[in-house]
Amino acid sequence: MGKKVVILCTSADDMSGHATGVWSEEVTGPYYTFAEKGCEVTLASIKGGKVPVDAFSLSEGFKTGNDERWAGSGDISKFESTPAIATLSPDSFDCLFLAGGHGTTIDFPDGCADIVSKAAAAGKVVAAVCHGPFGLTKATVGGEPLLKGKKCCGFSNAEEAAVVGMRSFDPAPPSLEDALKAAGGEYVPGDMFAPNATRDGNLVTGQNPASSVKVAELCLEAMGV
Repeated sequence: MGKKVVILCTSADDMSGHATGVWSEEVTGPYYTFAEKGCEVTLASIKGGKVPVDAFSLSEGFKTGNDERWAGSGDISKFESTPAIATLSPDSFDCLFLAGGHGTTIDFPDGCADIVSKAAAAGKVVAAVCHGPFGLTKATVGGEPLLKGKKCCGFSNAEEAAVVGMRSFDPAPPSLEDALKAAGGEYVPGDMFAPNATRDGNLVTGQNPASSVKVAELCLEAMGV
């Protein structure tokens, strides 16, 4: 039987007046990477129901081949109805994958803390990409921050500054790089907008959308697939 993976998405569609949501490639790339290795992949979200997708992630220059496959195959319907995070149990999956998008700045820090803590304590693979690692920042294991002393990465301050200028975000989103460091993580920087992923035991993180598939591949490695 294939390994079971839950890809967890934000339910937030607004960030300080800016339309937001999940970043499409951070779902579609990992989904196909896992599925093609025989994994059973389920999408879930913080509140359940329809997943908001950041339209910017599907604009020219950002939409990927995985996104096109997602739309063309009909898999895009998986965004229409998802179970809520409250219905999840670590017993039901082998890997919890936190997809990013700026919506995660709103609902991931508090919304993911419990399930991430439980999954990590149960020895499950916990992964996050781009802004998804906001969901790791309040997680604990044995009374200590999950990230304490762990190598990790996520959307960098330099990348965020570039995006703030590109998308005219005002106010700017909170700094993920700073939040990871504040939670005790050993931040592993990579080049701007280039693939960068790191694995520390059962914790896997990636820096940006281009790192999505690499994170999924490291998850497969951690699960022994």
